[in-house]
Amino acid sequence: MSNQLLPQLRQSVKSILMSAGFDFRMKTDDRRVLEDTILPAIARTPEYRRILFIGCDWYTRGYQKLFAERDYWTMEIDPAKSKYGARQHIMDSAENIAQHFQPDSLDFIVCNGVIGWGLDDKPGIERMLEACWTCLREKGVILIGWNDVPERTPVPLSDLATLKKFQPYVFPAIGKTELLTNSDLRHTYNFYVK
Repeated sequence: MSNQLLPQLRQSVKSILMSAGFDFRMKTDDRRVLEDTILPAIARTPEYRRILFIGCDWYTRGYQKLFAERDYWTMEIDPAKSKYGARQHIMDSAENIAQHFQPDSLDFIVCNGVIGWGLDDKPGIERMLEACWTCLREKGVILIGWNDVPERTPVPLSDLATLKKFQPYVFPAIGKTELLTNSDLRHTYNFYVK
C-alpha cells in the first residue's frame, strides 16, 4: 500500500467507527478540561440557551449530544469538516458571524482553536470579535481558547482593541477568568462577558 493511501484509509476507518458510536476524544489536558468541565457547565446553565461553537473537527462531533436540549450551532470554514458540526451548521468564516445571527441573539460563543489556526491576522481577528460582540446578548459570554506559543499566537490578546469592549468573566465551573492547561502548546481558555 502506498504511503499516500494510508492517511485516506485511516480517515475512512475513523469515519466508520465514529458512525458506529465509538468515542474518539483527544487525550490532551486542554480537551479534558473543555469536555469534562467547561462544556458540561455551559450545557447545564439555564440562561445559556443559544450557543455557537466555532471550529469543528473529528473530536467535536459528540458535542451535539451534550447540547441536545439547547439551540446549538456550529461554524466552520472548511467544507470537509462540516460533517463534524451540529445539525445547525454554518459553513463560513468566523469573521462573518453577524451575517448569520441577529444582534443580541446568542447567549454563549465558544471560539476554541480558531485564532492561530486559520484566523491568523489582526484585522480578521478584530472582525470576528466585533461580530461576536454584535451577536452576543447583554451578559452573553465568549470563551476564547488559544495556544500561548509564538507560532500559534498571531497577535497577543491584549493587543486586540475589540476584545477590550468585553469584561473578563469568572467562569463559575473553574472559578477563574483565564485557565492555562497543561499542554505542549500552552492552550489557554479566556472567558469574557458582554
